[in-house]
Amino acid sequence: MKIWKLSTSLESEQIAAANKEDDETLFRNLLQQGEYLHSKTNLPVETYEKGELNNLLTYKGFATPPIIDGYAVQSLEKLISEFVEFVALTHPEYKCYAVNIVNVINECVNYSESIPDDFGGFDKLSFIEDKVKEQPIFRIKYTEHSLGDFPIISPEIYVSDAFREAVLENGLTGFTFYEVWSSQEESSVAELNPFVRESLDEDVEAHLQAYYGPIIRRVEAESAEVTEVGFYEMAPTESVPFYTVATHGYSTLRLPAPPGLDSAYVELVMHADQDPFKDEKYSWIPQVMHQVGSFAVNNMNWIGQWMVFPNQELDRYVDTYERMLTGEKVKLPLHVQPYSPESSFCGVMVVPPLPQCQEAFMMPYLENEKEIDGEWPVYFHTLLPLYEEEMEYYFQHGQEALLEKMMENGIEHLFNLHRPNTFKEKRKGFFGRFNK
Repeated sequence: MKIWKLSTSLESEQIAAANKEDDETLFRNLLQQGEYLHSKTNLPVETYEKGELNNLLTYKGFATPPIIDGYAVQSLEKLISEFVEFVALTHPEYKCYAVNIVNVINECVNYSESIPDDFGGFDKLSFIEDKVKEQPIFRIKYTEHSLGDFPIISPEIYVSDAFREAVLENGLTGFTFYEVWSSQEESSVAELNPFVRESLDEDVEAHLQAYYGPIIRRVEAESAEVTEVGFYEMAPTESVPFYTVATHGYSTLRLPAPPGLDSAYVELVMHADQDPFKDEKYSWIPQVMHQVGSFAVNNMNWIGQWMVFPNQELDRYVDTYERMLTGEKVKLPLHVQPYSPESSFCGVMVVPPLPQCQEAFMMPYLENEKEIDGEWPVYFHTLLPLYEEEMEYYFQHGQEALLEKMMENGIEHLFNLHRPNTFKEKRKGFFGRFNK
């Protein structure tokens, strides 16, 4: 008997409440409490970020509450109907449902064999078998954790072998499962996704060369400190017409990640027009990568898609990060500094890879050249340099509004380090469309 944590594909389409004032609370709070909603139905939702229309979608990228389509309801209803409530949602283009998990099991954690983390959860989780037996889908309520002795209802969703098998048998897409516990003594789930985990150099090098280009340089870390990492540099190719720099070492540590996401092991990637290790005008590029990565490692902070990291003094930088993570308004003006005298860029945004490098985004963790079921991949997050006005527009109007203005000349143009400021430069002809 095994228990699995339910997660979702990062490639799945993300939805959000259309009526922010009335419904945001429903998604953030009510659906996390394990109580029936009854009267709530046909709630209007809209696309938050386009992606694959899988059977399991996400609410703003989070696994809780699960958002599923009609086929998934039909496939799973017989198994889980007495443990959940299907809340009908109304999207302009399709019908979907929020799965309200009302099956919250109290004190089912075997504390003597579990290892708490620093955030009120668990690095290793063990269950009392009699309490989770024949429970196809559930969340847990527990009182022994690192934050005190008050009760916590987990945001994580746990499912049984029967649930996982139903998903696989019906060919449902967008579902991801991570084994967290097994009743068999020989299980070694405690070793999955450890705090320290190192990928082999040859695996990393093969991955980078497969998607970015031939490696022309490897820069070793200056010391053995965890915040000090090395770099790989790949030469431009016909497909990827940039010098590409990737960090090597940050993914040794597992950073915290939001519930339901597996993006805890990360490396950073940037593109440049010239060789940043030969041309001093571009030497700020590895320095920026080190700034973003070392801050995350030193403070055990998550790095996620579409996050923005301004070049600020440390206290402002921390305040901006915390506000961005909690959804609070970021203080403006940002009080940023350019990365170098030769460049007016003064911040970066975490973005997906170039379209031709999409497969580089996730690198499976390998042992003896084989993928291990349940081991999280390494995410290679691309950093896109931004001007001050672009970051302020992002914090005022959001990611989608900024990208709509910046994408007029195509994706690759954004990585041209001589591109004009979207809201400041006034040029004629082709670049004129970047005026505010």
